[in-house]
Order: sequence, then C-alpha cells, then structure tokens
Amino acid sequence: MSAPAVCRVGVDLGGTGSRVIGVVDDEVVAAVDVPSAELGAGTEADRVDRLAQLVERVVPSGADLAAVGIGASGPVDVAAGVVHNSATLPWFTGFPVVDQLRARLGVPVGIDNDAVAAAYGELRAGAGTQTDRLLMVTLGTGVGVAMLVEGRPVRGADGAHPEGGHIPISSDPERCYCGLTGCFEQAAARSTLQRRLSEAMGGVAADRTLIAEAMTVAEHDERVRAVFRDYAVAVGRGLAALHTLWQPRVTVLGGSAAICLPLIREDLLRTLDRSEDYRVDVDLRAAVLGDNAGAIGAALAISADAR
Repeated sequence: MSAPAVCRVGVDLGGTGSRVIGVVDDEVVAAVDVPSAELGAGTEADRVDRLAQLVERVVPSGADLAAVGIGASGPVDVAAGVVHNSATLPWFTGFPVVDQLRARLGVPVGIDNDAVAAAYGELRAGAGTQTDRLLMVTLGTGVGVAMLVEGRPVRGADGAHPEGGHIPISSDPERCYCGLTGCFEQAAARSTLQRRLSEAMGGVAADRTLIAEAMTVAEHDERVRAVFRDYAVAVGRGLAALHTLWQPRVTVLGGSAAICLPLIREDLLRTLDRSEDYRVDVDLRAAVLGDNAGAIGAALAISADAR
C-alpha cells in the first residue's frame, strides 16, 4: 500500500484579500480566496479557527498535511510568530497566530513577510529562478519589498524584515501610516494608481478591472497615458533607491498593479537610467506566478522551515 500524499499549505494574508493553496509534489492542487476582513471577523479564536478550516479545505482527500507557511503583509516578528500591522492587517495583528494555528492543526507552522513569501515563490518556481540576488517588489494594496541573497532574505540587525515600501521618494506632504511623508508605498500602491486613473477617466469606478481597462484607453487618451507615465516614475524612483543599496541581479515586479508593466516599461527604464559610473545593471522581469506567488512561496519555503 502506497504512502499518502504529503501536502504543504501556503497562506497569503493580504490587506485586501487572502489566498490559501495546497501544494503536493511542488504542484498547486487546490486554492481558495477570501476577503481578509471576512477571514478576520470575530474573536482571535474565531479567526484562527476560520483560517484552520481554510487550510484543511485545500488538503486533498487522502493526503496528509505536513506543514503550513504564512506570508503576512507589513511588519512581522518571524521568531515570535506575530504580525505587527494594525494599519492594513488589523485582524491578525498583535497575537500569536502561529502558535495558535500550530496548536489547532497539530503541524509545524511558520510565518514571514508577504513580500519575502512572494520572492521565495518567484525564486523557486517563477521569474527569479537561478539568480543569487533577487529583488522582489509587489505593487498591490501596499508596496512589498524583499531581497534574497543566495536564497535567504536580507534582515535588519534585530532580525526584522526591512520595510522597503516605506522609503521616502517624493516631497508629497501627506503622512503615511508608517509616520513618514512621501513614501514609496503612497506613490506606487495599486490604490494610488486606481484613484488617479479614475480621476483621469471622469470618475469611473476604481475597481480591480480599472487598470486593464485604462491600459487600452491610454492608447488614445493622453490624460490617462500621463497617469501611467507618472506612475512609472514613482515606481522607478523606489527601484532606483533599492538598486543602489542592494545591487540585485534580477528585479521581479509583481502584485496586481504590475499588470501595467508592458505599458510603463520604457518610462520606468528611463527613470532608472544613470551615468555609466553609477549604473546598476539589473534584469527587470514581470512576475510569473501572479497572485499565487506569495502563497506558493509560503508553501514551498516558509513551511519547509516551520517548527
């Protein structure tokens, strides 16, 4: 009698939506999406129980759950298994979600920043394969940034994940929830692009379909094209700072706003252009795994290191 299949589960806890996937033999076998606010309703115990039910839901019949990896938006205490992101992920902030989920499921559970999870995913199974220095930037509800060197994330002196989405890149006086003004995230988040496109298009709904629709409109509407040019500059300024500091070989752009990369690529590259002595030669690539990157990375890498 053959042994049962082994399933690892990856969870991507995002500020807007969350995704849970099951992986068997490096293949995604099941996936479920849920609004993060819905997943986080009720008490702490309710949230953990609801998350555990979703994990169990993506494990195929007859397979054994081996481990769970979680990628969570915002500051994450990896060692303690606690999220500290009351601004965009309040439902899973401030309590030991890893310990509680481990106790509920009876398997190892690990956690890391969602950009780290996405970087792991693209390194293992996407656009970043076979590189020793990978910069991952996700343009979504916020801006996530992770740098992998030899397959391991760059950490701060205290072991924390550097919040590269909160480097100041502009003179915008509006204060970000992180406390600074002019943040990369403020300028390059999907919500910012959607809002400005909506304004340029006469107040159309700023929903998840808007960016794709606006890319078509930009072919004949200069106001919309100008919004994309400005967005390219904002993304480019953030990347220029990150490239200068971390010198990646490959930069992968992911997240829901990265759909516009084919349209903004040339403007973005012009923003990154520097004199020869200061040039950072980086291979800029679009993410391959799309919205699955964080959950796949959590399943393949974070769960493997879980305890």
